[in-house]
Amino acid sequence: MIAYLKGHILGKTGESVIIDTNGVGYEVFVPLSTLSTLPDTDDLVSLHIYTHVREDALSLFGFSSTLEKQIFQMLISVSGIGPKLSLAMISDIGAGGLLQAISGRDGRKLQTVSGVGKKPQKESFWNLGTRRQKYWTMQILTLSGKKPFP
Repeated sequence: MIAYLKGHILGKTGESVIIDTNGVGYEVFVPLSTLSTLPDTDDLVSLHIYTHVREDALSLFGFSSTLEKQIFQMLISVSGIGPKLSLAMISDIGAGGLLQAISGRDGRKLQTVSGVGKKPQKESFWNLGTRRQKYWTMQILTLSGKKPFP
């Protein structure tokens, strides 16, 4: 799995960046928070990468911080939330806003993101389901300096 990329920016779109690493161009989908901090074309950049493998695709998702990457991984561990929706949530609300919404169980804030719908009404969304979700929540809240919710 690809976990980190460092290279020169070949181009940007509204949702992705192409990074040239030793002659290979990788398209990496990024949240707006990461996209806005990236330098111009031809500049050197490094990103934390999540590699998503499906039967019909291999997609790379990049983040400027490990906190954003861990929030992304926590979100995709919830049933019904895939990588694209997770990226949209991080883009629309931001890492800090997501942490606040999740710790405060603020479903209305989360529903402002297109595609979320009624997912926050499901208990599994609030990390009550699996050990993995609880683990990610504890890690993220600890990293962000917030107290984990009960």
